[in-house]
Amino acid sequence: MSETENNAQHQKQKTSKLAIASVLLGILGIFILVSRAMFYLPWWNDFVGRNVIGLSGTIGLILGMVVLARISRRMAAMISLVVLCPFLLVSFSILMGSRLLFGYIFFASLACLVGLLIGGAVIHWMSRSIGKFGGNGFAILGIVLTTFLCGFWWVETCGPVSTALGMACSNNLSRLGKAMLIYSNDNQGRYPESDQWCDLLLEYNQVELKHFLCPGITFRWRRQVLPWPVPRNERCYYAMNPNCEPDLPADTVLLFETKGGWNRFGGPEILTTENHVVRRCNVMFNDGRVEFVETERIVELKWGVRKNNSNE
Repeated sequence: MSETENNAQHQKQKTSKLAIASVLLGILGIFILVSRAMFYLPWWNDFVGRNVIGLSGTIGLILGMVVLARISRRMAAMISLVVLCPFLLVSFSILMGSRLLFGYIFFASLACLVGLLIGGAVIHWMSRSIGKFGGNGFAILGIVLTTFLCGFWWVETCGPVSTALGMACSNNLSRLGKAMLIYSNDNQGRYPESDQWCDLLLEYNQVELKHFLCPGITFRWRRQVLPWPVPRNERCYYAMNPNCEPDLPADTVLLFETKGGWNRFGGPEILTTENHVVRRCNVMFNDGRVEFVETERIVELKWGVRKNNSNE
């Protein structure tokens, strides 16, 4: 056997192993994905599993592209374009700042991506060119599997966010508001002292620590791609308006979202809309009503009579 034939045989064996590795990484990611759907796991375990899916999908996709490039650079370039275009389009919609455009392009791109890759894989698998190289079919299969994993990982880390998190946050505020009302009824019609309100409500056994934590914050922790930097875990992400008393108008702000802390109190200067991706904040009024307030409406909120009420 000539030296040229030996090199070709060595190249074929090496490339085939890369293609098989791409498929195995895809199968590993699919297995973890199915396991996450079937079994309950703690959030940190879920965090690790999600990022293993992303890592295996990315590495497997690169290996599959390397195999195709060695077989046919034109084919590798075309499939690379198919894979990258949806991500580039969504990135463009993010830069444009349009949430509506982002949502439409995001789901349309994923649908086109899956359809084109599966269709291309089936057509290529059925063609005679599959016999040209042993790793060809494995490369296409690996690209299909790993692209699906990359897309799923990308959906979880960068995709549109449902307003359900805002509803869960409003439920926490509503629970805190009911505890405030019970405390007021048992303490001569007065709310807890603003510099101790978290401690007093917790001691009253009407709420738990989890009710002080905004679900939007915990979602951002779980969505984090890398484990570093470690997000700071504050105990509470709500604040009390010390100017609010039970006898004030019903539309006076009582509790609202703020940055992390404990026993925080104040006015609009410490209110934040950064706890949710949609840039809104939950506000609980004196009548117990909770609203997911848009940024433009914050200036219309009523805070009652001004007192010495700043606490950073």
